[in-house]
Amino acid sequence: MTKPLSMDIRECAMRRLEAGEITRSAASALQVAVSSVVKWSQRQRATGSVAPAKMGGNRKPVLVVEDRTYIRARMAAEAHVTLRGLQAELAERGTRASYGAIRNFVHAEGLSFKKTSVADERSRPDVARRRKRWRGLQSSLDPDRLVFIDESWVKTNMAPLRGWSPRGQSLNGYAPHGHWKTSTFLAAPRKDGVTAPFVFAGPINVSIR
Repeated sequence: MTKPLSMDIRECAMRRLEAGEITRSAASALQVAVSSVVKWSQRQRATGSVAPAKMGGNRKPVLVVEDRTYIRARMAAEAHVTLRGLQAELAERGTRASYGAIRNFVHAEGLSFKKTSVADERSRPDVARRRKRWRGLQSSLDPDRLVFIDESWVKTNMAPLRGWSPRGQSLNGYAPHGHWKTSTFLAAPRKDGVTAPFVFAGPINVSIR
């Protein structure tokens, strides 16, 4: 939305009209649109002033207080609820809100859509008790004596099956031919390096034709 022209220009245009100058001439001299001068003249006759009216306005929010309270309660009770799901639930309650309106409200609340999957056993009392005890003992551990047993693996059917290519041109992907077998590699990372590497299974059996 453009900024209204200054009062100096508006009042100057009105003085020219009062002096008998025609609208088109006054607009040309001030380098403004003829329609602007006409509107200023009409506003002065109607209100006694050429001051611009208030621009914009206060849009009535789509989500009223009850809707916002409902969204907060739903997200507190069910963290994985989606914005589309909230949109459908609000529609059932009689509020037709757009996806963007709900998204903007959720972002204004400082929320983001994320979740980390953890083992369900962590909610068991015995596991929770052991985890608490373990956290208390961590500060007494000697980092030089810690060994982390790690496993990695590779198999040929991990080759990507799709790719981007110009229309009308084929895209060939290459992968070893043969039986799909897995090689597992175990290692013991320490603070100062990796020790005790061990190949758990043999290399991938591949036959090339």
